[in-house]
Amino acid sequence: MFEPALTLLRDTRTKTLDAAADLTQQQSDFRPAPDRWSVGEVLDHLLIAERMYRDVIGRLIELEKTGRRPVITHSFSDVNTSIAYIPKAFLPFLEVPFTMLNMFVPSFVRETMAEFRLIPAQRPTVAEPGRGKPVGELREALRQSFEETAALLRANPRLDYARMRYRHPLLGDNNVMQVLRIVTMHERRHQSQIREILRAREFPKAA
Repeated sequence: MFEPALTLLRDTRTKTLDAAADLTQQQSDFRPAPDRWSVGEVLDHLLIAERMYRDVIGRLIELEKTGRRPVITHSFSDVNTSIAYIPKAFLPFLEVPFTMLNMFVPSFVRETMAEFRLIPAQRPTVAEPGRGKPVGELREALRQSFEETAALLRANPRLDYARMRYRHPLLGDNNVMQVLRIVTMHERRHQSQIREILRAREFPKAA
């Protein structure tokens, strides 16, 4: 049941690692503008995001295995991601409208919004990346992160992952497979950002 979603995430992760495969530390740390991320920061952000949602999936599995209702609901106070130019201070007032709206938005539309940069997105505070981390360590951590996600699911092959729900005002109501797809589409979104950085005119040349 979960293998197609894992395969999609694995293939996407491979492309991310290929894009960063030969980067030097100087290239990894290069920022095309003071307010823009470096490739290294993008990689760290992807790592944090996957870890965050893997923790959610792990908690859902634990709820299911212990006979409790496998539903986790996060508010904007927990994950304050935003879209367009909505100030994060306004998000608590928008929880009910966003929640109601997402009841009528199909999952593929939310996935499309996660993948393509049609609408500006504001990262949640909990997924803020660090600067200057060793690029080799980031690459290895991303490889290992996928293996940890896959191992978590494969250790529990008989659970009903469609029954486990993660709810957020902006992301909507998603089962575990849909959460994995959102993680994947989010990574694809940032792959286009990596490509833009690598094409920047000031991008450092390899020694």
